[in-house]
Amino acid sequence: MTEIDISSTVNRILKYGLVGMIAAAVLCSGAVWWYQSTHRVLNIADAVVKGNAVGARTKADGVITEILVKDGENVKSGQPLAKIEVKVSEEQIQQLEKTVELAKQNLTRVQQGTTVSQPVVIEGGSGGSSAQAAARLERMEELYSIGAVSARQVEEARAEYEMSGAYAPTVSYQTVHQPASEQAIRQAELTVRQAEAALAKAQQASQATEITAPVAGTVYLSELKADDEVKAGQVILSIGNSESFWIEAYVDPEREELLSLGQYVSYTVSGKTFEGTITDIEQPKGKKEVKAGTEGFDPNDIHAGKLIVRIALPEKWDKVFRPQARAVVKVNL
Repeated sequence: MTEIDISSTVNRILKYGLVGMIAAAVLCSGAVWWYQSTHRVLNIADAVVKGNAVGARTKADGVITEILVKDGENVKSGQPLAKIEVKVSEEQIQQLEKTVELAKQNLTRVQQGTTVSQPVVIEGGSGGSSAQAAARLERMEELYSIGAVSARQVEEARAEYEMSGAYAPTVSYQTVHQPASEQAIRQAELTVRQAEAALAKAQQASQATEITAPVAGTVYLSELKADDEVKAGQVILSIGNSESFWIEAYVDPEREELLSLGQYVSYTVSGKTFEGTITDIEQPKGKKEVKAGTEGFDPNDIHAGKLIVRIALPEKWDKVFRPQARAVVKVNL
């Protein structure tokens, strides 16, 4: 019987079989690592950019003549943003200045009080002669009543009385000072303050031809444009930065144990990926109530009953961080 030498075959099997086993082990380990790594990430699709943008407001009524910045542009504090044509003329300011002056003059007059002339009646006559004539007339009238004297004598006594000046009074006038009441003074002071306030507002409005950035950050334009009318205090545009904006993600409460403050996350906004940390985890405000027929969707508050997870934005600002911009958050577990 012929013997077959299989030693070389065995050696090849041992040699390449060991390599195959090692390769298979590596592949299995890689598959396990991939499976574990892909299943140790929490993806949160329900997330948006939130924040408190600072509004750049007008100081007076007017019309926008020019907007000097573009949407998404980075600006510095104090930088001009828009120009306004105000509705306050020089004639209006001059009229308000006159009103203030007249109000001050009126206040001075009220504070000084008023001076009036009052009539004073002084009985006429020349002292004792008048009194004697009056007494003689009275005596003659008594004597006439008893027939002791004639009517002529009574008339003569009356004529003497009238000639003495006792019958006609003398009227003279004296000057009297009347101080103003406290109510009148307070009313005059109020009128002055109101006039001064109106003038100050008009003067400020006449100079409010330019709107500047109240803070540094990224510009978010509103729907306003050139030739639009605006009112005093109206927001022309908003400015945001990394200190006033954040990512807000909404997570089911049962996943709270997977999250912690300071935890590292990454998120994507408008196709760009950024990194940050969890800065706050807010508990649900109340139990989520689902209305019948909505299949789990509450039209009044789609985030009711969920954790609110806030994530810090990077210091390097990007214009994609617009209010309410959608975001996708990935939490490495």
